[in-house]
Amino acid sequence: MKEISSLKQFFSEIDYHFQCYNMGRRIHAVDQQTFIDFENTHAAWKTPFLQHAWLALLFWENKSRKNDGSKENPETPEHHVWFLKFPLDEQAKLNLTARDDFLRHLFKVLGDYLTHSQHGDSQETQHKTPSEKRHSLESAMQDSPYGFQPKPEQMANFHAIVHKQLSMPASPFYTSTQNYLSGSNGFKEWNELGFQGFADIAARLDEPYKNIESPGKTNEQLIIEAIPYLPIEPFQVLGSCLENHLISKQTTQVIYDRLITELKKNEKTTFTAQLCIASIRASSQASDQPLHIQLLSEILTSAVKTDIEVLAVISGRCWHLIPHPEILSAFLEALALANIQHQDAFKAILSDLMFIPGMRDTILQAFRSPNRSEQLTQAIGDFFNTLSA
Repeated sequence: MKEISSLKQFFSEIDYHFQCYNMGRRIHAVDQQTFIDFENTHAAWKTPFLQHAWLALLFWENKSRKNDGSKENPETPEHHVWFLKFPLDEQAKLNLTARDDFLRHLFKVLGDYLTHSQHGDSQETQHKTPSEKRHSLESAMQDSPYGFQPKPEQMANFHAIVHKQLSMPASPFYTSTQNYLSGSNGFKEWNELGFQGFADIAARLDEPYKNIESPGKTNEQLIIEAIPYLPIEPFQVLGSCLENHLISKQTTQVIYDRLITELKKNEKTTFTAQLCIASIRASSQASDQPLHIQLLSEILTSAVKTDIEVLAVISGRCWHLIPHPEILSAFLEALALANIQHQDAFKAILSDLMFIPGMRDTILQAFRSPNRSEQLTQAIGDFFNTLSA
């Protein structure tokens, strides 16, 4: 059996196509060359989360090379998926020891499958049913230390994104969620809606709402008109779906307007914190950066600025804006204050952030600011003390 030294080579040897998805801070497809550069350690993983690269590898059989190899098989290929997390080195590059260990695990579990793939199908593999072949591939993740099970909301969003990209239909929850967001029956009856329906709509913002009472409206227009009236629960679900997609200035504006109305009350309540978190997630890929920065600035000067969950979601979903001068100082000051009640919060959040390529130097420079508060100075000192302990 030929030695396999990369995941790309593995899929080539078994004659499968594959597509990588980032499952960390956001869910999105990773282009082939970016994945190859990462696997060859030519490039760092740009968005590490908890010092790991969290991946989904979607793969399917190359039907065009089956049978006589001359014609494309019209049968729709069956898709498989592996969810993998690989540790990264101090430069956020792939830990090759872990990757090679995973490949050895594949050899152990799929040795026969690989041998037959490399030497042509034997009678044994030719007579295997599709379910038996599927079991062989899916069993490779059993007991693997590099596999993980995504949270239900991640699975729903991944499912929606993949189905959209493969031109496959949305889930059965899609139409009922469209109807709900249209507001035709008010916004109180949301308990029977599936999370999957919101994920489908977020993945299909440009698609039309085919209803005679709302001709020509897209899903994004439904969302824009619904946001001011949504109860907090469906707004939270919507936010956790929109975070994986680029949204327009108009959508960002309506999120901002609803948030400002609440923040003007200057109350530190659970509802206010929940609304902030939903707004941060929903706008995390806002196309209008100035408006997005303004939204985060309003939160970081509000009554809930020291809420640890609010700060964690800014770090996890809007890390790319934290280096901005209008955000960085306010974020660090709020985190230092939160650290008084939540011990080690400063260290935990900053350790994760500083692992992102390019972020460490920016944060260290902010640490040296002569305008920092006494609380921030103390938090920085404690941070370095725990690192050297």
